[in-house]
Amino acid sequence: ESHDQRLLESKLEITPKPTNLRWIQDAFGNHVAIARFAGRAEALRFDSTIRLDHSPADIVDMDIEDFARAYPFTYDAGDRPDLVRFIERQSLDPHHQLDQWVHSFLRKGGSTNTRALLVDLTRTIKQTFTYVARHEKGIQHPLLTLKLGSGSCRDLAMLMIEAVRSLGMAARFVSGYLHV
Repeated sequence: ESHDQRLLESKLEITPKPTNLRWIQDAFGNHVAIARFAGRAEALRFDSTIRLDHSPADIVDMDIEDFARAYPFTYDAGDRPDLVRFIERQSLDPHHQLDQWVHSFLRKGGSTNTRALLVDLTRTIKQTFTYVARHEKGIQHPLLTLKLGSGSCRDLAMLMIEAVRSLGMAARFVSGYLHV
C-alpha cells in the first residue's frame, strides 16, 4: 500500500503446496513470501492475484525535497552510500548518445526545474516512443531503444532510468502489476 493505492484483496496459490509459507517485509517495504517445500516436483507454479483501489496522484502534486527542486542538485552526504547503486549507470554509452539525448531536456545556461524535467522526459518517452510487446527475456539495451524509438514497457522504463542516472539522479526499476 502507498499514498495512492490500497490493497483490497490478495490471493496467492502455490502448486505444489508449500510445507511452510512465511511473509516478511524487505528493506524497501516490499511484502515478500518465502515458501519452503518438502520435496521435488516436476513443476512449480505461483498464481498471485490482487485487487487494488488505485488513485494515482498527479506528479505536480507530489512534493520534491527542497534541495532537489532545481537540477543540478547534490544528494546529502549521509544519503549517498545508500543511493550510489541507484545512481550508477548499468549500460555503456561510449559515444554519449543517451547523455546527449537527455541533456537536450535541460535548460540552457542555468538550472532546470526538476519536476518539469522529469515530467517532460516521461511525456516525451510516452508520446514519441512506440510500445511493442516483446516476449524475449531480458531488457533491450537503452541505446537500442533510443535508436529504434520503440520497446516494451521494461525497455522504456530502463531508458528512463538510464537517462536520469546519466544526470546523476537516483532511479531504480520496480516491477509491479498489470492492470486488467
